[in-house]
Amino acid sequence: MDRSAIEKIVELGAPNMVEEMGYTYSDKPLNVVEEPRVSTLTFHTLGGLIAALKAEHGGFGGPILVDVKDEETVVVYTAFNSSDRKREIPYEARAELIGIPFDRKLDYETMMITLKSKFVQTPELLDLVKLLGTITEENSAMLSDDGFTQTVVVRKGIALKDNKVVDPIVRLRPYRTFNEVSEQPESEFLVRLSEGGYVALYEADGGAWKLKARSLIARYLKNELSDLISSGEVIVVE
Repeated sequence: MDRSAIEKIVELGAPNMVEEMGYTYSDKPLNVVEEPRVSTLTFHTLGGLIAALKAEHGGFGGPILVDVKDEETVVVYTAFNSSDRKREIPYEARAELIGIPFDRKLDYETMMITLKSKFVQTPELLDLVKLLGTITEENSAMLSDDGFTQTVVVRKGIALKDNKVVDPIVRLRPYRTFNEVSEQPESEFLVRLSEGGYVALYEADGGAWKLKARSLIARYLKNELSDLISSGEVIVVE
């Protein structure tokens, strides 16, 4: 019998276990046989997630952990299995959000449609819409002639009727998280007007709105799952 055959036989043999200094060692890699797990069920509303939790929470054993991962994702974990020390992920909720074109120039009409369809109507939003409604595209020239020289003054670009002042910072509430929460998180935006009738909104709060959104989601879940939380069957974290 050649050497490779002997090595193969040894490889197929049972592992040798040795205990040293309180630890158990093996001369072969050992893998834990995992318990079967359910497939993750994805919801697109918090209401669907809550209904599933209320109906099936008793089937997983141990407290259920509801993790608000970010402004558009909630993940549900079961208690870890004692055999393989792993958790199941029976549910998750992912918000179906509309894309909002921040940080780039939009023509006047597109910006007006965006503001009216993708933002919560607030006094600040109405003021901005009213302001943008006064935009005109100016392209004119004034000629002055005294008989010896001519002077031409050319004006081109964005103008506002009635000489209105543009406040560069506005506070708005775009639709950026689950619709069930009590309110969409407010954040600051920088308004920029450009030649050609273009308008841009730049996020100016450093992402602080995301923390607010997570807090709003967690508060909603804690209110809707209060009975399960009080009984220790559900834990909501953010």
